[in-house]
Amino acid sequence: MSGISFAKFDVVKFDGSGNFGLWQRRVKDLLVQQGMMKALYEKQPEGMNDMDWKDLEVKTAATIRLCLADDVMYHVMDEESSATIWLKLESRYMSKSLTNKCTLSKNCMVLRWQMAQI
Repeated sequence: MSGISFAKFDVVKFDGSGNFGLWQRRVKDLLVQQGMMKALYEKQPEGMNDMDWKDLEVKTAATIRLCLADDVMYHVMDEESSATIWLKLESRYMSKSLTNKCTLSKNCMVLRWQMAQI
């Protein structure tokens, strides 16, 4: 097979405790590499037949779920649409990730203030 190269990409399974935004970026990059990014849009692209769209949707949804730990996948395992899976994950974990960042930032400021008092 000359002229064709395949690269293996490992994405750590998201378990709900890490940085969701970073995981999300890696999964998007994986979907781009595999030619599946179109499926994150909510409607079928013009010119794509129904069978090809359904096949792309199923592959993309499966790829996203394979990048999730069991406890997280449980919340989206019955969803067929990759766009729906993506939106559910964002609504569940993106705000949590931002809250964690704000809390961490606040803790750093408190620690700096305490260190200045010493």
